[in-house]
Amino acid sequence: MKLGIKFNVNAVLAGQKSSLMNATPQLIAKSTTGQFTITSPVSKALAIAAGENVMFLNNIAGIEALIQSQPDELVNYCNENGWDINTPEGQEALIKDQTVWYIAKGVALFKRSGEPLLSTIRVTKEEKLAQIAEHGVEMIAAMSEEDKAAFAAAKGLEGASDEELAAALTPEDIPSPTCPAAAGSKTAATAQATGIGLQLNFTDTAIWDALKADLGEDKTNFNRVFDVKLDAPEEAEYNNGKENVTLTIYPLEFVEDKTPMVRGKKGEEAAE
Repeated sequence: MKLGIKFNVNAVLAGQKSSLMNATPQLIAKSTTGQFTITSPVSKALAIAAGENVMFLNNIAGIEALIQSQPDELVNYCNENGWDINTPEGQEALIKDQTVWYIAKGVALFKRSGEPLLSTIRVTKEEKLAQIAEHGVEMIAAMSEEDKAAFAAAKGLEGASDEELAAALTPEDIPSPTCPAAAGSKTAATAQATGIGLQLNFTDTAIWDALKADLGEDKTNFNRVFDVKLDAPEEAEYNNGKENVTLTIYPLEFVEDKTPMVRGKKGEEAAE
């Protein structure tokens, strides 16, 4: 017997899993340098859609502050573990032992004045050339008279028509578009799907290096898998450039280093 509750109905893409119930909330630091994946339950919990940002946090600065103040509890803990808190080796051992990494949804960034901070969207030379070919005349027509005169003078085309000026446009003349900036890394989905609750990929080389530091030269030989502890959320303060905001953050817990399987011919075992 079904519940007497009306649930929202959404289209399901071919090949897409229809339920998150059996998916494990995980973050995978891939074998490819800088590459990460978060599974669908994680993006759902963080309310991150493709194109939005995911950010990392950790407690290392807090540990370093305690090392400086050396409260009795911390000194006793180090002594019990055979670490000399007054040596670089002892401090490094403590930091490694107590470090916790977290992820959260990237927050919008602002200038001190309160205006949104803008970031440049990367556009290739080929994309700009296509834009010129399709909309060059419109770009020239949209210029103010002063800007058009300055552009014509720079190209040595004073008195030229809009069509002639458009023919002189180059990719260097086309500014890259901007969008509101957010902390962290922009995500992307592997499938042509929208909304919340998708498996998402993103790139952060610095954090990838930090999370795999102990692997040394083997960083690219393994996928490092972390559980995202969605049942243990915490709160943290983060300055967005204008003010402190409270974030809901989720701790990461190491699971395993897994050798990625290579997609092969039909009949061979394949990996993600």
